[in-house]
Amino acid sequence: MMLRILSLSEAFILPPESHKIDCEFYNETNCTEKGDCATKVEHCETESDKLSDCYVLWSIDKVTGEVHIKMKGCFTQIDDCNQTECVTNYTRSGNYYFCCCRGSMCNTDQRWEPPTTEATTPVPKAKTPEDNDLIYIIICSVILAVLIIITGIGLFLYRRRKQAHFNEIPTNEAEVNSSSPLLSNRPIQLLELKASGRFGDVWQAKLHNQDVAVKIFRMQEKESWNTELEIYKLPRMHHPNILEFLGHEKHKDKMQPEFWLISAYQHNGSLCDYLKSHTISYSELSKIAKTMACGLAHLHEEIPATETEGLKPSIAHRDFKSKNVLLKSDLTACIADFGLAMIFEPGKSCGDTHGQVGTRRYMAPEVLEGAINFNRDAFLKIDVYACGLVLWEMVSRCDAVEPPAEYLLPFEAELGQGPTLEEVQENVVMKKLRPQILNSWRSHSGISNICDTMEECWDHDAEARLSSSCVMERFSQLNKYALTQLLIENNINSVDARDTSSCL
Repeated sequence: MMLRILSLSEAFILPPESHKIDCEFYNETNCTEKGDCATKVEHCETESDKLSDCYVLWSIDKVTGEVHIKMKGCFTQIDDCNQTECVTNYTRSGNYYFCCCRGSMCNTDQRWEPPTTEATTPVPKAKTPEDNDLIYIIICSVILAVLIIITGIGLFLYRRRKQAHFNEIPTNEAEVNSSSPLLSNRPIQLLELKASGRFGDVWQAKLHNQDVAVKIFRMQEKESWNTELEIYKLPRMHHPNILEFLGHEKHKDKMQPEFWLISAYQHNGSLCDYLKSHTISYSELSKIAKTMACGLAHLHEEIPATETEGLKPSIAHRDFKSKNVLLKSDLTACIADFGLAMIFEPGKSCGDTHGQVGTRRYMAPEVLEGAINFNRDAFLKIDVYACGLVLWEMVSRCDAVEPPAEYLLPFEAELGQGPTLEEVQENVVMKKLRPQILNSWRSHSGISNICDTMEECWDHDAEARLSSSCVMERFSQLNKYALTQLLIENNINSVDARDTSSCL
């Protein structure tokens, strides 16, 4: 369709032609961008099989009622443009109004008339595909709006609940471990989110003015909550190098059920986080390593039942790493996070347990290549391999020989921060790569002995690795040696002997 724009003065001297019409033309964009704000006449060239109509698009200011013309001009015929005046009773989205009409210059004026209610029942109009599409769009929009509102309300309530005192939770909605007197008279007040991981969130909280840690599991991780709870409830799990368990709760009162484990709060956080911000002396290294080894040995040990206490079975951690070793205020280590742990009941098989679990950079070679012997000792040796890597992390931040480098995770220097499973498999299994032991570490007799121990822990052959009880004994002997050297250096001839083999 060919268009020719004329001024108003030209329009009225053109001879009329039956197949052509004129319409007022205006474009707000031309006015704002080009300064062309004049209302002109558009001469519409009508095609042989179609007629042209005129249209107006405008808006009305809701406050002042002022009319703002947006566009005017020619419009190709549509079925509804059969009126001689430009009138509409329909409001478009954004408070816009549109009308079209048939006849030269019929769009000089425009108006909106509100729809009137007929006294008689109107004849139903047959629904067109366009009507069905409109209904579908409206329904989808309403559903989407409702979902957004519900999600917003849920998020608001969830965040608000995090700061709430939980004595407001109905007693029939929360299951409290009655064996723990600390939880008998709540509230527990969540204070600060400290960590968020695969199994849930860890909060610093207050319980009767005492700092506690609350680990919150989501519904999809309920099985891990059950596993940890089962571990903590075993006989003789109260040990100075195992995180102290205080109680558990279920919270089903909100949109998303939550499962809580409450434990003692360790202000120094995890060993991993501590090493990132601190260097350690040789004595601190020895203390952390010894108490960590004591905790792992206790976890692995099977203790027979007595008249007063039941059997404590052997337990494999299966996700041993520096993030799961916590430090008390005196730098005594305690082991935590038993969501993947495995209990070995005497006389029972391991079943169909999935072998390839844990954190990939701490996975033993046999785990990476899927060649695990499904027996108790095989799973315990997997923990020992990871223990060797954690020992390397500690030695790398010890300042006994020289100022240590920045903290790195095992294999971070070789493989980066986020290696793929295939990269770890290739380097650990095929190339038998291990973290680098610096020559300078060998210049210190105590650290050199620790390096020997870590190498025996991460041996490629699982059967050649030390047991956790041997690792514990190694560090007990190292501590005795260090104490003897200290006594000699200070010219002390006698001293009351004390049991240095304790794990405390």
